[in-house]
Amino acid sequence: MNKIIGNDILRVLRIKPFLLMMASEFFSQFAFNMMNFVLIFITYEATHSNTAVSGIILSFTIPAVLFSIFSGVYVDRWNKKKVIFYTHLIRGLLILPFLIPNLPIAFIYVLTFLIAITTQFFIPAESAIIPHLIPKSLIISGNAIFAFGIYSTILLGYILSGPILVAIGKNLTVIFLSLLYFISLFFVAAIKLKYYEKPSEEEKYSSKNVSFMRETKEIFHFIKRTRKVMHALLMLTIAQAVMFTFAVLGPGYVTTILSSSLESLSWILIAPAGLGMVVGILILGSIGKRFKQNKISTLGFLAVGASFIMLPFGSKLASRDFVSTINLYLPSLIHINILHIIVVLAFIIGFAISLVFIPSNSVIQMETGSQMRGRVYGFLNSLVGGVSFLPVILSGGLADIVGVGAVIFGVGILMVVLSGVFLFTK
Repeated sequence: MNKIIGNDILRVLRIKPFLLMMASEFFSQFAFNMMNFVLIFITYEATHSNTAVSGIILSFTIPAVLFSIFSGVYVDRWNKKKVIFYTHLIRGLLILPFLIPNLPIAFIYVLTFLIAITTQFFIPAESAIIPHLIPKSLIISGNAIFAFGIYSTILLGYILSGPILVAIGKNLTVIFLSLLYFISLFFVAAIKLKYYEKPSEEEKYSSKNVSFMRETKEIFHFIKRTRKVMHALLMLTIAQAVMFTFAVLGPGYVTTILSSSLESLSWILIAPAGLGMVVGILILGSIGKRFKQNKISTLGFLAVGASFIMLPFGSKLASRDFVSTINLYLPSLIHINILHIIVVLAFIIGFAISLVFIPSNSVIQMETGSQMRGRVYGFLNSLVGGVSFLPVILSGGLADIVGVGAVIFGVGILMVVLSGVFLFTK
């Protein structure tokens, strides 16, 4: 069995259009994930406000609510290669105005909003183009490599964003990000859609007569009768809302509770969480089929909640007697302290989130046809944006009032409660 899987992976990697797409994904996703951190850094540095950081997150999530279904409908009809090409070009241009010194916070929000709108067309296109690059017999292996590439660039983007920003400064970082997007579009331009299917006459007519009411009804009907997809969408929506909240509270947590520099956010929280996600992907890729998807996801929710509950009490954990006892037997250079504990908790959070993301995305990929996939992912983005809207606003505002630690603790309690609900209900 392992030999067959290995051969399939090698076959996929030998397909030139797929390799070009993965190269484009590497540069564009690296740029996108770095850009998220840089925008949060610029905003928090200018305002020192968790609420202002919430505004940045909302600038990304509101377009998901307003445009995701709209974009999914058209992406299902447009040439995916052209959609990806132009979204790279537009995002590479939109980031350049951040070179302007003392940019007003309102202008930062507007630019972020426009980048987010463009990204709403890119997200369904990148998933839907895979069947046009590789044969159907290799779809599963292709999606596995594709997912691993995305999560690896998330890890690299967040690990290197802080050091790069410190090393070369804000302006050169902005230029660097723009250059990454332009490199990505050149790889896309070289792709040939080897397995492109010509639309039927009915599909041609449908593409010229778009009815968003009909399209929306079709999506809801499909999700309602496909319970596995419904459950997967629910799990992904809640998990991503929690991650958005984590992103809002991260800067304040590092600077107020840990008393560390803002630049250290990438290696204290983001990098360990990203590494945990990658490790989770590798483990699930080998033994994930042995377990039920809903059980794995519930376990992920429980681990995230428990880790969130412990995050505000890192210093108390580090001062416990059992930690002191362990330190007696360790060399002085590697004594356990609060930062070690926080890094481990961040790793667990990333690993636990992968327990939710990977099984749920696999269900959507396998249960959804190519003619519907773009719209389903568009609906997911809209759902995530809508559900995330309130917690993102509340978490930033509450953190400024009652403290970051109290909000993180509350989110942890909520996740543990949800774990119980998912465990005892079908």
